[in-house]
Amino acid sequence: MQERVNSLKAAVQAGRAHIGIWCSLASALTTEIVAGSGAGWLLVDGEHSPNDLRSIMAQLQVAAAFPCEAVVRLPSDDPNLIKQPLDVGARSLMIPNVRTAEQARAIVAAMTYAPGGFRGFSVGHRANAFGRIAGYHAKAREQQLLAVQIEDGVGVANAAEIAAVDGVDVLFVGPGDLSTSMGAMGNPGAGHVQEAISSVRKAAASAGKAGGILAPVKADAHRYLADGFTMVAVGSDLGLLARGSDALIASFNR
Repeated sequence: MQERVNSLKAAVQAGRAHIGIWCSLASALTTEIVAGSGAGWLLVDGEHSPNDLRSIMAQLQVAAAFPCEAVVRLPSDDPNLIKQPLDVGARSLMIPNVRTAEQARAIVAAMTYAPGGFRGFSVGHRANAFGRIAGYHAKAREQQLLAVQIEDGVGVANAAEIAAVDGVDVLFVGPGDLSTSMGAMGNPGAGHVQEAISSVRKAAASAGKAGGILAPVKADAHRYLADGFTMVAVGSDLGLLARGSDALIASFNR
């Protein structure tokens, strides 16, 4: 048995734009609906959503039926939090608030089996189809993708060094946290924030890595895509449900 190709990793390494949707509702059913939309990737949020390991695994299971890649965002870079999602089948991880190259190297090591890293070894888990993928452990890193989030001024200043770390695939800007940390809460369109966002993309490109960003406003998403961002999330299940239900009720209350 062979591990399937990570379509998101293949796309961003080739410089092709890949459009994604955030999954914040912590529901396998809603994630299954989103996965069938034709999105190239989806993000199972373990930082700001009420997900646990079992709910993350359930969403990985339903997403696997569709030609999209499920990315799991963890709450932190804790190696123990990295190990378990990998074992239940996450191949693509997003780690929030990465600020230094040293931190990025530690994350890569936590995703990697010895001798290159210190990921805990288990013979049979969901990631290797319960022991059915021949040579899984030796080749596990081949289909893994690591997106590190740049979310404050320190991360922006160190973006070039972070992008140069072997094993980092994407510098993913968190515009909400970045704008907040730069004194422009709720206004990622502020000039100085946009300059920082552009500098992160350029740092990624200079290292041959991809740039990513969350852009729920369509005009912003098109602009970022035109600028060269390739891993772009254009909305969320929560936002679609909230705005859709708001618009429906409002249409009857005029």
